[in-house]
Amino acid sequence: MSFSTTPQIESRSIEFSALAADIEENQMVVNVGDIVVEAGEERFDWEGFVILLRLTLFGMLLVGLALRQRELSYQPTLDPVPPKLFLDSFHVGHLKVLEGEVSSMWVLNLTISNVMNCSNVNIVKLEAKISYEEKENQTLAVITPIMPQYTLQREVLLLEAEETKRVHLKLSTTGWEESQPIVDDTVVQAIAQDVQRGATSFSLHILVTGEVVLPHGWVQTFTMYPKCTNLDVKFVAGDHQGEPAHLIHPNPRECLGLVQWGPVKDT
Repeated sequence: MSFSTTPQIESRSIEFSALAADIEENQMVVNVGDIVVEAGEERFDWEGFVILLRLTLFGMLLVGLALRQRELSYQPTLDPVPPKLFLDSFHVGHLKVLEGEVSSMWVLNLTISNVMNCSNVNIVKLEAKISYEEKENQTLAVITPIMPQYTLQREVLLLEAEETKRVHLKLSTTGWEESQPIVDDTVVQAIAQDVQRGATSFSLHILVTGEVVLPHGWVQTFTMYPKCTNLDVKFVAGDHQGEPAHLIHPNPRECLGLVQWGPVKDT
């Protein structure tokens, strides 16, 4: 008699699973024989990213408000002084009145002085106008010799403390340029009558915008409107048509006018 014994093989399953805190709604289940592997899908924490972004923007806002409050509350420790402008010479190259139009050229030299100031001055823009007699609305010619050459240019014409610079200007018109003002007929007639008498009068009107450099990286902006009036000239020759004319009183003179101070800015 024989007995056959069949060994008993115990079947076991091995299961790997992620922690409950790391399991997302969508899971991937892989069956390899009796081995079951559950892998949770990792996702980017968008909620934390949005919170961090909001905190960053809020911090930038607080910094901007603090800088703005510092700019508004700043009080300069000294009184800024604008530059002074002097007309050194004034000469009319020629002056003609033909066919109802004024044709002329004016040559002049200006001195911009910063000798009364202990701070540097940056002239950002300078515009000059020649007008008939003293009336600014009777402008004959315009020129802008000083202005920024490119966007965001910081220094245009820098005057250091106690420095003086000279500017040579030449204004001209034929009565036909699109860049020059239109002269009223009454002004043309008045100039024609002056030419026949051998003398006439002009005025120089200047617009200057700039900055006075203050301590600790601050600047004080300003706009000034100096002018020189009663620029009486007489003609040299006897025909009084198209000839040069010179100032009757050629002494240098200071051009005076209103000064408007703007806000204090941080550079």
